[in-house]
Parts: sequence; structure tokens; C-alpha cells
Amino acid sequence: MNDITPRKIKTGGDPRTLPEYTSLRNELSKLSHPARPDVNWVYVEKCCLSLFEQNGVELQTAAWYTLARTQRSGLAGMNEGLAILEALISRQWDVLWPQSLQVRMEILSSLSQRLQQLMRMLPFNDGNLSELYSAEELLTGLGAALQRLELKHLSQFDTLRTLIHSSAARLEKSNSASGLNVAMKPGIESSLERAEPIEEVKWVYVVQQENEPNVEERSTTAALVSYWKPFVAGMGSTLVVCIAVAWGGGFLSRPDPLTTQAIASLAPLPEVLTPAQQDALIQRGALPATFVTDTQQQLARLDKLPADWNISYSLQLLAQLQTLRPDEAKPLTMQWQQKFNAAALPVDAMNSWYQGMMKLQQLSNRLSSLDEQKGKYITVSELKSVVFSTIQSFNHAIPAEEQLRRLSQYPAGDALPEAEKTQLELHLKQLAARYALIKQGSSILAADR
Repeated sequence: MNDITPRKIKTGGDPRTLPEYTSLRNELSKLSHPARPDVNWVYVEKCCLSLFEQNGVELQTAAWYTLARTQRSGLAGMNEGLAILEALISRQWDVLWPQSLQVRMEILSSLSQRLQQLMRMLPFNDGNLSELYSAEELLTGLGAALQRLELKHLSQFDTLRTLIHSSAARLEKSNSASGLNVAMKPGIESSLERAEPIEEVKWVYVVQQENEPNVEERSTTAALVSYWKPFVAGMGSTLVVCIAVAWGGGFLSRPDPLTTQAIASLAPLPEVLTPAQQDALIQRGALPATFVTDTQQQLARLDKLPADWNISYSLQLLAQLQTLRPDEAKPLTMQWQQKFNAAALPVDAMNSWYQGMMKLQQLSNRLSSLDEQKGKYITVSELKSVVFSTIQSFNHAIPAEEQLRRLSQYPAGDALPEAEKTQLELHLKQLAARYALIKQGSSILAADR
């Protein structure tokens, strides 16, 4: 039996700046193309492995890899991918990319749906029973990990597990009826499985030479390892890269603390629990004793945030990106600058109230001067003209105070008009953006001149 040298691959961060990720995304976009062109699954798998080597393992690429392996190797390939996902979700959820919970669940839900479609198309036979058992076991582990996070129903993996279980049950029933039923347990081969060469499913990151025999090893930690089929890479040499996770041995290392902090700065803002989640937490009674004090401290922090906090934070993120990835930051900075300037209160709207007040002041000065000059007067027509021009200036941009006053006139309990609410919210955002432009004096985002 040849020794297998583990190859350590860390948990990855954001891969979107890597060319392989762009190639992967473009290739897999064919899945939603109306013409349904063929996807090059060999190329997809190769790109995934390259990303694993360069960046590490993150949720999106792991999901794509699972789909590619399923397309190429059926149940055995799916089990390889599920083993990675189960380990990532159960042990690395807090540091996984992407940080957005909604995006994570969209990735898992989409993968589950596509795997269900593939499983319905695969013709199972007696030799697949062990793989079906393994798949069900992995999906059960995935479901348990997601259940602890209260996300099980969003992933739709339970539907896939039910489909796998039903397929295994049908095969068992068929075996029993034909007198060929052979007792099989997950991870144990039978003579029926020997009829068709099947990859053994294990977890570990390793590089295996082409001539190494495909034999089963079982450690005291019951880790499963997978020997992967080779793909051709130059001069006929073949690398078989098996990816899995032996967490007890530390094969997946945590990213650098500074990298983790940088990624955390891009995480979505935390949301309070929904009423249903609050009720569930009350039943558990698992709140720390400092929860009230922590809430008070959080309220104090929020109270100190400036009116343009979101814009100030955006500027800090852009500055961080320009320092860490200056070349890639340029397009985003230009795009954000255009959006930011467009969102700010227009200069002419900012001057309307001032112009109206100046016209009133001029009228007042003129009327005062007439008192000192006998025989001088202002005609009604002139007065009307000045008043009309002044009103136009004031109406050009209605102050936020006036918009608030109008909303306050509606009876309590009545729904506020959506149009007026939208106008006020837009106005407040424009005011904050213009305030930030004036205050920051940024060289990146210059105010209109």
C-alpha cells in the first residue's frame, strides 16, 4: 500500500479577482442560456482545482466543483463534493466566503436543485447502493449542520436526501425480489459493486500518482478519502487531485487574521432576529447574562454614528481596496464616484431656498428705501412679479422639513402615501450625499464644480 501525502489547502477568501473564477462563471452561465449550449465540465473541474490551489476552498467554487464532479463521475463525484461542503459548513461557516447569508443559501439551493435533476436522470443499479448510502449519510450530516444554523429548510438538501433514500430503497426492494439481496453497509464493498469499477469515497486533500492502486484506507477518525480520476494536463502526465477535509488533522487552515478582518469588513450588516427566531430563542433560554448590557452598548455605538455614516464607510472601503488592489480598484472607484455624484442633491436645488430668500430680502430693501423717498412707489404688477419669482424659487426644491410636515398631517394609523415617502427618503439620501461630498473633500470623489 503506497503512502498518501496530504496536501494542505486553506479555506479560501473572495476569488472574484482571479481569472479562473471569471472563466468558471462564464462557462457555467451556459446553464441558464436559452440555447442551452454544452458545458465543458472537464474545463470546469480544472478551473475549480486551480482555484483550490491558488485561493483555497470557498463555498461557491466548492458548489461548482460538486456539480462538475457529479456530471463527470455520477454518485461518486457528487459524494466527493458533498464531503467538502459538509466539512466547510459544519466547521468553517463563520469564515466562509461569501459572507452574505442570502447569497450562501442561494448557492446551496441552486446546487441542490441541479443535483436533484441529475439524480433523476442517472440509471442506478446494484453497484450504486454503497454510493447511495454514502450520499445519504453525507446529506444527513449536511442537514444536521444546517439545522444547527436554522437554515435547513432554505437549502433544499432534505429533498435531495429523500430522493437518494428512495432510490436506495427501490434498489433494495429489487434485490430482495430477485433473490440477489446482499447486505451492504455504508463504506463496505460487495461483490456486486466489483462488477463496475467505482471510485472509493474518502475525505483528505492529497495528490496521488497515476500508478497508485485504488485501495481503501480507514483512519481512527473514520475520515473518508477519494481517489479522483485523472484529467490530462500536458505531455500525457496525469494528476489526480483528491479534495476532502480532515479537520482533526488541520488540513483546512484558517486564513490570515488580517485577511479575515478585511473580509469581515465586507460582510453584510447584522440583522435582528425575526419574531419566529426570537420565540425559538426564548424557548432555548440560551442568552448570555450580558445581553442587556451588550444591547445598551450597541445602542450607544449607533447613537454616535454620523448622518452620513454609510457614505463615510463606503469611502473607507474604497480606500482599503485602492491600497490592497490598486489596479482592480480603478473601475469600481470610477463607477462609485459617478453613482455617488448622481445621488447627491443637485447644486441648483441646494441654491433654491437661498435664491428665494435673497429675492425676499431685495424686495424688503426696496420697500424700505421707498419710505425714505417721497413720491416713489412700486406698482402692484412689479410686486406680483417679484412674489411670483420668489415662490418659484422656493417650490423648485421643497425642504425636507416641509415634506415631514406634510406627512405628519395624515391621521395616526393611516398608511402614508408611498409616493411622498419615496420622495422624502430620496431627498434625505441626497442631502446626506451632498453633505458627505462637502465634508470629505475627497480627492477620489470631488464635489461638482
